[in-house]
Amino acid sequence: MQKVPLRQYASLLAQYLKPHQFRVALLAIFMFGGIGLNLLGPQILRDFIDTAKSDGPTRRLIYAGILFILIGSFRQAIRLVTSYLGQDVGWRATNQMRGDLALHCLSLDMWFHHEHTPGEMVERVDGDTTALSNFFSEFVIQVVGSIFLLIGVLVLLFREDWRIGAALTAFAVLALVVYNLTRSIAVPIYTAERESYSRLYGFIEERLIGIEDIRTNGGIPYTMDRFYDVNRGVFKRVLKSEIMGEVLRAITRVLFALGYALAMGMSIFLYREGVFTIGTVFMVFQYTAMLRRPLDQISRQINDLQKATAGLKRIEQLYRTETRVQDGTEMLPSTGALSVEFDEVVFSYVEGEKVLNEVSFQLKPGKVLGLLGRTGSGKTTITRLLFRFYDTDVGQIRIGGTPIKKIRLDQLRQHVGLVTQDVQLFYATVRENLTLFNSQIKDAQILAVIEELGLSAWYESLPEGLDTVMESGGLSAGEAQLLAFARVFLKDPAIIILDEPSSRLDPATEQQIDRAVEKLLKNRTGIIIAHRLGTVGRVDEIMILEDGKVCEYGEREKLVKDPNSRFSQLRKTGLEEMIV
Repeated sequence: MQKVPLRQYASLLAQYLKPHQFRVALLAIFMFGGIGLNLLGPQILRDFIDTAKSDGPTRRLIYAGILFILIGSFRQAIRLVTSYLGQDVGWRATNQMRGDLALHCLSLDMWFHHEHTPGEMVERVDGDTTALSNFFSEFVIQVVGSIFLLIGVLVLLFREDWRIGAALTAFAVLALVVYNLTRSIAVPIYTAERESYSRLYGFIEERLIGIEDIRTNGGIPYTMDRFYDVNRGVFKRVLKSEIMGEVLRAITRVLFALGYALAMGMSIFLYREGVFTIGTVFMVFQYTAMLRRPLDQISRQINDLQKATAGLKRIEQLYRTETRVQDGTEMLPSTGALSVEFDEVVFSYVEGEKVLNEVSFQLKPGKVLGLLGRTGSGKTTITRLLFRFYDTDVGQIRIGGTPIKKIRLDQLRQHVGLVTQDVQLFYATVRENLTLFNSQIKDAQILAVIEELGLSAWYESLPEGLDTVMESGGLSAGEAQLLAFARVFLKDPAIIILDEPSSRLDPATEQQIDRAVEKLLKNRTGIIIAHRLGTVGRVDEIMILEDGKVCEYGEREKLVKDPNSRFSQLRKTGLEEMIV
């Protein structure tokens, strides 16, 4: 795997640390203050030892001891503050990146999301960015700080004697060269480790979603076998990753042993030459030991940087993924029903397998279309195209006379509302579930819709009103369906799509839903995907799909009166299974 250019890391740091420049500046001040105190400590100890050996004044020894204790105390306090600021900056930057990445994923089209499981996306958005959190926090503190500490130690050693300074500088340069040579060795291994975690999380997420089918069909043994296979893959890659990390740490330990041997040999030589005192020899060993910390941290951070590189490459790859659905620029009218037109539309999820084949129809503003057809005939695909989850292969769709590709996506999805049989409820308050976290919607509007839909009794039973937190399983199917209607009422779209919302309800609740449908469709353009013939009693037009083609389309009343129409024959024979 190729190295990530240093300018890419620098660009990343500049992008995500710039908003926190005050904290970064404060971090730098404390970091350099700590470095200065670290360098001062061995100087005091040298003076203390040489004074004691030469029977110097006791007062000087006392002052040196007090100063050393004060410096040690300040150094610990500064280290605590520096650690806090580093973590604070790191997590702020990481959370910003996590938000940007999540927004990018949400903006990608459905082709992308069909190719990648939600579990994999969780690992990309959270796991990879967490791996980078160390890059934003400890990397800045420890690597930059360690480099300055390393330079400071070597400068002070040169001041004592150029030979000891040159020897330990050569050692430090050799160590850094060795570390740099190992920079990219582990990147492919760490990348494979993160990819294996993505597969594991994706596998778990898919099986949890399908847990009912797995249980009812006796699929638990097979699922566990597959789980063990995936888990073994993770184990192998993690083991290889840990071995690589231990190899890099072993290289560090060997280099440190060489450094101590070099310092010992040079100090003995210079002491015999009369250049060093005992205090100076001790100081050299202190500075040599001090070299271990920056070299160790640089080594560890290079190791972590390799992990970050793996995450950075995956994040960069995700950022390079572009949606096929490009945003438009035009607005839609703020009020009134809108027309819907399909003009010779051809669409395929998979190349060469047409789901819709030259589908054409024109629905005038305020009219309601009943959409019939077997499963797989293309009914749901039409609704997906109206939301621009996908773009057509051939042909054009127009909303209000405007080509759908020219309409801004936020405008389009604000003007088209959907109610399905499966209602997604969030672990959040009733208010947040009804408004879908839109704080601009007033409580008075919410309460008016609740009353209009006949949900007043249910609302009055809530212990904290709109602030009641909703939990999974706390609503009946009818209540959940009515909440879905309430969401669409509050959204107030110009076009309504209903996917047979009352097909699974008891007769009493179904009547309540029917009244809600009638209110919802008033002064709006509607498309009802019907699973039963009784549902299309209120529609103006009928369209029957078969194998992605329109096999019948026209006004409902005309088709009812035409004994040769397919719709009329279905009504007479009652063969509802023909449209399910």
